[in-house]
Amino acid sequence: MRRWLFWLLIAAFLILAVSRFTEIESLVNTLAQGRWEWVVAAVLLQVIYYVTYAALYQAAFHTVEVESRVRELLPVTFASLFVNVAAPVANIGGSALFVDDAAQRGQSGTRAAVGVVLAMLADVGAFLLPMLVGLVFLLLWDQIRVYQVLGALAVLAVVVGLTGLLLLGWRARGQLRRLFEGLRRLVNRVFGWFNRSPVLDDDWAEETAAEFAQAAVVIADHPRRMGRTLAVGLTTHLVNMACLYALTVAFYRPMGLEALMMGYAMAITFRIASITPQGAGVAEGVLTALYASLGLPGPKAAAVTLTFRGLSIWLPMVIGFFLLRWVRSFKAQK
Repeated sequence: MRRWLFWLLIAAFLILAVSRFTEIESLVNTLAQGRWEWVVAAVLLQVIYYVTYAALYQAAFHTVEVESRVRELLPVTFASLFVNVAAPVANIGGSALFVDDAAQRGQSGTRAAVGVVLAMLADVGAFLLPMLVGLVFLLLWDQIRVYQVLGALAVLAVVVGLTGLLLLGWRARGQLRRLFEGLRRLVNRVFGWFNRSPVLDDDWAEETAAEFAQAAVVIADHPRRMGRTLAVGLTTHLVNMACLYALTVAFYRPMGLEALMMGYAMAITFRIASITPQGAGVAEGVLTALYASLGLPGPKAAAVTLTFRGLSIWLPMVIGFFLLRWVRSFKAQK
C-alpha cells in the first residue's frame, strides 16, 4: 500500500505540474518583474516560515511527550503540505504523515495524533489575534463585508471544534470512546466495500480513547508547554506576514500596518475557511479585491496576491515533492 501511495503521489504531482503549468509560469514571470532583493527576501521568509511550522509540530509533540526534532520533522512538514495539495482530503493525508512518522520512530501513534490536533489548534488559534486586529482595521476603514465576517466565524468554528476534541479527551472519555467506535465501524465498512477484512480491531476504540485521554491530561498538566506551542504558532504567522510585506515592497511600496494586517487576515482566513485546497481561487480573489479597494493599482494588487499565494502553494509543493522520499513512511518505497 505504501509503495502504491508513493507512486500515486508522484503521478499526482506530475499531473498538477502539467495541468497548472501556465499558473506556475505566470508565478515565475511575475516574480521576475519585482524588485529582486525583496523577492529574494520574500522567498527566504517563506522558507523560514516552514521551518518555524516544523518547530510548531515539534513543540506540540513535546507537549504530549512525543520525542522529535525540528530537523527530523522538516521533511515531513514539506511532504505533508505536498500531500495536502496533491491529494486534498481535509488535510487528513498530511496529518497522517506526521502520525505515521512518529510511529516509525517508535513513538505512540495516538499521542502523535493528539500532537497533530494540538499543532493545528495552535496554528489556527494563534491566528485569531491577527485576524481580530485585521477585522478591527477593516471596520475602522469601512472595508468590512458580510463574507469576511462569515469567514472569520468559520475560522472560530475550527478553533472551537479542535478545542472540543481535546476537551473530550480530558473530561469526557466515554463520549470520546463512542466517537472513535463510530469511526472504527465506518472505516471497517469502507474496507468491506472492497472485500477487505476489518483493519481496526474491536478494542481499537477503547484503547485509542484511553491513550488520547492520557495525552489530553498531559496537555492540561503542562500549561507552559502549551503556552510555548501557542507562541511558536504566533511566530509562524509573524514570519508569514513579513513575507507578505516584502512582496508589497517588491511590487509596489511599503504599506502601513493597517493595510498589512487587513490583507494578511483575509488571506489566511479564506485559506482556512475555503472548501478548496489551501483556499485556491477564493483567497486570491478576496485579497486582490481588498488591496484594490485600499488604493493599490489593479496590476500591483494582482501581482502581490499572485506571488504571495503562489509561493505559499508551489514552494512547499516542489520542496515537498523532492523530500517525499526522505520521509520514513516512504523511504523503503523508492
